[in-house]
Amino acid sequence: MALMDVTDLTMIFGGIVAVDHLTFEVEEGSITALIGPNGAGKTATFNCLTGFYKATSGEILYEGESLLNTRPYLITYKGIIRTFQNVRLFNNLTVLENVLSGCHTLGKKFVGSSIFRPPSERKEEDELREIAENALDFIGILDLQDQLAKNLPYGYQRRVEWARAIASRPKLLLLDEPAAGLNREEKNDLIGLIRRFRDELGITVFLIEHDMSLVMEVAEQVVVINFGTKIAEGTPDEVQANPLVVEAYLGKDDDEEEEAV
Repeated sequence: MALMDVTDLTMIFGGIVAVDHLTFEVEEGSITALIGPNGAGKTATFNCLTGFYKATSGEILYEGESLLNTRPYLITYKGIIRTFQNVRLFNNLTVLENVLSGCHTLGKKFVGSSIFRPPSERKEEDELREIAENALDFIGILDLQDQLAKNLPYGYQRRVEWARAIASRPKLLLLDEPAAGLNREEKNDLIGLIRRFRDELGITVFLIEHDMSLVMEVAEQVVVINFGTKIAEGTPDEVQANPLVVEAYLGKDDDEEEEAV
């Protein structure tokens, strides 16, 4: 059984079809990419999967259970964690505090314990701090834990986001354009991290990305959409050779257009 199984997913905004009967699977333990030109419906798909948008129709199964009409915070508690196209950090909090905010799904304390701070409360705080520090160490920025997030260069702010995501112990990690704004060296580091997420932490990774060289290097399965519709699916080599994919990204050449006429 696939970890996530999407069937005939459709999302319509006021007559505009953002996602059109999209069907695909994300296998457990895989690194899968969703690609397509600008406006293809990639982020709308992510928003449906994570509960930010309510799908017009179709089905989303996660571990065999439907996610339709499930609130985003409940989807998070099921082990589905996402990042966003734009960095979303608490700028006036430290790096460690930002990562600790991703551990909220792991805590069991309640309001009363926060007031009276029994030993169990302090023990849990120590455990969550250790999880956050381990995440920072895994990403390679533990030495920055006391820095304010707003004072970090963009590439390091991205790393804080990734550390916060893995600190929540996800089973399925959705990365929305994680390479956006990164230089070549940072992208190479990202490729290594994505592989380590899967190989060392056991996290299934599903990503949206515009950098085709990164996708073709790190993804094992690629789903291609255009105007909200799936036009190809397969290995990186298979989708690269698909004429529909080439056309979606580059358009038809003049000879093909003349033949079509």
